Parts: sequence; C-alpha cells; structure tokens
Amino acid sequence: MRRAVALDRAVGFFRSSVYIIAWPALRDFVRRGGHIRVLCSQVLSPEDLDALKQGYAARADAALAARSLDDVRALLNDEVLREPARILAALVAAGHVELKIALLRGGQTDARSDRIFHDKLGIFRDTDGNHVVFKGSMNETWAGLAADGNLESIDVAASWLGARDLDRARVEEEYFEDLWGNRYPTLTVRPFPEVALEEFRKAAAEDWEADLERILKPACPPKPGDPRGRKLKDHQREGLKSWASNGRRGILAFATGSGKTFTAITAIREALGERGEVAVVVVPDQVLFGQWCQELEETTQDLGVQILRAGAGYNRWRDNLHLWTAPGPMRRLVLATLKTAASEDFRSRLAGGTHLFLVADEVHRLGSPHHRKLMDERLFGPRLGLSATPERAGDEVGTAALIGFFRGVLEPRYTLADAVRDRVLTPYFYRPHTVRLADDEAEEWRRLSTEIAQLTARMATGDTSPGLDERIKRLLIQRAKVVKHAAAKVPLAVEVLSTEYQSGQRWIVYCDDLFQLEAVCDALHGAGLQAMPFHSQGESDRAATLRWLDLRGGIVVAIKCLDEGVDVPSVTHALILASSKNPREFVQRRGRVLRRADNKALAFVHDAIVVPPKVEVPVGERAKDPITTGELARAVEFAQHADNPAAAVDLQKIAIEAGIDWRTLLNNGSEEDEDE
Repeated sequence: MRRAVALDRAVGFFRSSVYIIAWPALRDFVRRGGHIRVLCSQVLSPEDLDALKQGYAARADAALAARSLDDVRALLNDEVLREPARILAALVAAGHVELKIALLRGGQTDARSDRIFHDKLGIFRDTDGNHVVFKGSMNETWAGLAADGNLESIDVAASWLGARDLDRARVEEEYFEDLWGNRYPTLTVRPFPEVALEEFRKAAAEDWEADLERILKPACPPKPGDPRGRKLKDHQREGLKSWASNGRRGILAFATGSGKTFTAITAIREALGERGEVAVVVVPDQVLFGQWCQELEETTQDLGVQILRAGAGYNRWRDNLHLWTAPGPMRRLVLATLKTAASEDFRSRLAGGTHLFLVADEVHRLGSPHHRKLMDERLFGPRLGLSATPERAGDEVGTAALIGFFRGVLEPRYTLADAVRDRVLTPYFYRPHTVRLADDEAEEWRRLSTEIAQLTARMATGDTSPGLDERIKRLLIQRAKVVKHAAAKVPLAVEVLSTEYQSGQRWIVYCDDLFQLEAVCDALHGAGLQAMPFHSQGESDRAATLRWLDLRGGIVVAIKCLDEGVDVPSVTHALILASSKNPREFVQRRGRVLRRADNKALAFVHDAIVVPPKVEVPVGERAKDPITTGELARAVEFAQHADNPAAAVDLQKIAIEAGIDWRTLLNNGSEEDEDE
C-alpha cells in the first residue's frame, strides 16, 4: 500500500477496523489518488434470497438496503470502531473507497440458504502497471490481518517476475473484473445501496487526516502508582527492586497479609502499560480467582486492559488463548486457576515467548509433580512468584524446581515478625491451649509409635524388605489421624467460644476435615452459639458467608479452603483446631487473622496444641511425628512475637518435657498437594 495507487479486494467479510492496521500507509495512498474497490458478502434472510431467486429485484434491493443501513449505523455507534468507521465514511464519500456486495444467485442457495460469497483475493497496482496478487485464507478484518490476529496463509504472485507469476496475475485480474462487473456465473453483484452510502456521507469526518493523526498518536504511558491511591511500602519497593536486578525473575517471600498482591499488580501494570507484555496470572483456587479478578479489574481499568478468564467455571478461553497471548498492541491479561493453567490443553494453546509475564500466587503449589509442568522455560519470559513460605516442606525436588525456574527467592524476605514490627500486620495475643489425647487415643498413638520405631530401626540396620518404607508411611498417616481427630478438640472449641465470644466479634474456627467441622458446629449449636460452616462441599454461597461475617460478625467454622490468600481483614479472632504436618498451613491459618482493618487494634489467636503422650521408644523417635513436634516448635516461635510473649515460656516447658528441640524443627513436615 505504501507504493500502490489501487487495491482490489474480494473477501467474505469486511470490517472498517482493518484500516487501523493500514493507517500509516493509507494517508499517502489517498494523497496519490489511490482507489480501493471492495467486494464482499452480505448475508440475507431466507425470505430475501427466495425473493431474489424469483426475480423480485425491487424487493430484494429494498431488503439489502435496509440491512446495509443497519450495518453502517452499527459501525458508527460502536465505541471501538467509531473512529475508523467515520474515516472510512470520509474515504467512501470522497470516492477513494468503493464497495459492492456479492450474492449467490438462485439455484445456488436451495440446499443451504446461509451460503455466502467467501472468496479471498487481493490485487495491488502501482503507477508503472505492476501487479501484486495475493490469495489465501484471510478476510479484510482486524483478526485476518493483524500481527496478533488469526493464523492465516496466502499465496503471492508478482507480475514483474514473469512466467507463471505474470500469467497468474493476469488471470486473477480478469477474474476480479468479471466479479466487479457482475459477469461471473452464479453471482449477482450489486452496488453498495445508496441509502447506506448516504449514511456514510452524513457521518464523514470533516478533517479525516487530523483524526488519523490523533488515532496514530502513541497512547500516553500509564500514570505511576495505583488507581486506588495506594503507595508501595518499603518492603514492597525493595522486593520489586530486587526482582528487577534479578532479571525480572524471582519469588517474593512476604508474610501473609503484607501486600503480595498489590506488589505483583504494580509489576503487572508496568509490564502491560510500558513494556507491551502480556500477563498470565495463575491462582490456586476459585476463591482466590474471584479476589484476583476483582482486584485486576479495578486496578488495570485505567490502562484499558482486557482480561481473559480460564478456569473457575470460565470455559470459553480455548478458542482465544493463542491470540490473546500472542504479541500485539492491545493490553491483555489472562487469569487462570492453577488446575487449568497446568493442563496440557492450556499449555499447548499458549503463544509462549519472552513477551509472556507469569505471575504465580501461592507459588509453592507449582512445585507439585503435576503442576510442575507449567514451569516451562519456553513459555514465559519475566516471572514473579508469591508465597509467604515458598520452600516445599519435605520436598527437595519440588523446591529445587521452583527455585530453578524462578531464579531464586528474593532478598530481603519479609517475615511475620517484620510485618508485626512495622504494623503492616495487626499486633496479636496468642493463647495456646494444650490438648491431651483420650486414654484410647493415647494407647493407639503409643502402639503406632512403637511399631514405627521398630520398623525404622530395621531400615537403619539395612533391612531391605519389600514394602517396608510404604508400611512406615501408612503408620505415620494413621498416627497423624489420631492427633488430628483428637476428641478433646471439640469440647475445647465450646469452652473457648462460650467464654470468649461476644456479639459482633468475627471469629474463624479452623477444623481438620468435614467430620470435625460438623461435630464442632453441632456442639456450638448445642451450647447456644450460632456457627456458619464454610467448606468446598457446602451448598451455601461461600462468598455470601464471608460477606456476612465481614458486615455482621459471627462465627465461621472452616476447613482448608480458607488457608490461602482469602481476605477477611475484619476478622479479629481465630481458634485453630486443625493440626497439620505442613508448616505452611500453620503460618497461613494463624496469619489470616492478622490482616489490618479499620478499628482493629489487636488480633487474638487461640491454638489447640496436641501434646504427644510419653512412650518408651529410642531417644529422638518422638521427633519423627511431624504434627505433634513440628506444630509445638512453630507455636513457640509464633508466641515469641506476640504481645504476650510469656506464652512462649509455657510452650517451651512442654517441648522440653516432651524431649523436643523446638529450634531445629520449625520446618519439619511435608506437603499435602492437591494436583487433580
């Protein structure tokens, strides 16, 4: 087009937005007196086609005129297409663009009345009579021609190359002239209806070149900061600085509630607004998906960012993902659940490359064997992981994969102690409650511990009996269940809440599983305390439950689905009944209640700590129970940063009596992944 003075185009579909792509060349083309002839289809109703078939030309022309007029008005009223449509109108009014419509003649539409003219031919001419002919799959639309549009293919012939190229150029030129002149069999070609042309003329831009300059002017860079007026805190600023110096790769290890999401959104705004990258944000579950979706919509709206959702009930991403993640001028972002993003279906449709910016919330989840597939160097350039505790407990392979892909955990880390010191998190009182196993539970715990110790000793002496290791693992799981399901936890919940709960307070009670949750709810109801269950299998609206808790207060009894990233900052009290071999869950559950909120000066964390019973096994064997020993060790550390640090002294005494060196066991435990 930069060299041409004429363009003939026969296409199935034509949209004025295509001229956005051609703007830079279009101005000089018009100044040279360039002329464009476009022949495209126009789908009519069966009644209109039937009328044409029977020769009622007048009626067909009237219907065609009305349909075309509606199309023109729709173009001119569209927010996105208004400007290109007005400029197209000016070009049509000035005679630079001429349009005709091709209709299948009678006899060709009997079998399928929705058939249309769908050929794809283009011919450029210059002042010296040279021709460039191209023919292929693309329509004269944005999706057909844009660099980030459809995957299309064309064949090209140039007349000056002679031989077959010249012959083909002549054949295609004659073919187009036959089409344009309404001389081609099976087609009826009609001028673009006068009534529609008149609508274009009314809407024509008075100074289309000035409008063109305005459209072509580069968009203003995004304003720094946040649309909500938030500013980066020192640890967030230092984290992004460390990330940038690490080649825009790394994991931010920020304590729960210390602003990981806002820090990541600051990086996302820069990537989309200034670097022209496409962001892919991956979150672990549907609850976090909803929170991120709202946050991204509100904080990227000023940049005109378009969001494609994948997972969490959104299933229409498959047809769009490749184009959405390809390089291009539009600001785009993909928000996906981890289950969807790690799937072969999702990964195979990504337009991978250095232009893709990966943000992974709760990034430790990517280290599991199934989700690890998403960490493919070919798919992403910049990458940012977020987690309060990025290392995977008891999983050296998964941790190494995370560290390798993200290029390390960024320094400085920002711990819970740092956040409480800086008042980023709410100061808290810690009230640990020791729980003793019932006689039958303690007996079962001792029996399992003795058997574990015996089998472990056999392995230590070189016993390689088949299945020995698996047997030990099963016994460890059974022993963990004894601790998790300790019967004393339910009456403890009733005792604590009956004594401490006051109307208007906001409490979360963490349970181990659905069985314990139901038992606690029933016991609380029996004591006259209303409790709202919160779990993934519930029939109630979980979001509505959290809104009610935030606005009115009350008691929510929850299981694992409240562990990661769920924001209810107004919660002031937590009772932790759940026991876990994963240190991350300990940190997340207790940190959830420490988020800052208006009129919230202190948080209160009540903790059920199961004390391991004494058992005659070799010294140190009891430390192999990752729940009873690991949680006690972590509770000591948590207590040391509370506003009542004396609680740590009592816990240390319990640890000493149990023969536990709590300083060496803070990270003792293992992951519990949910890959599928």
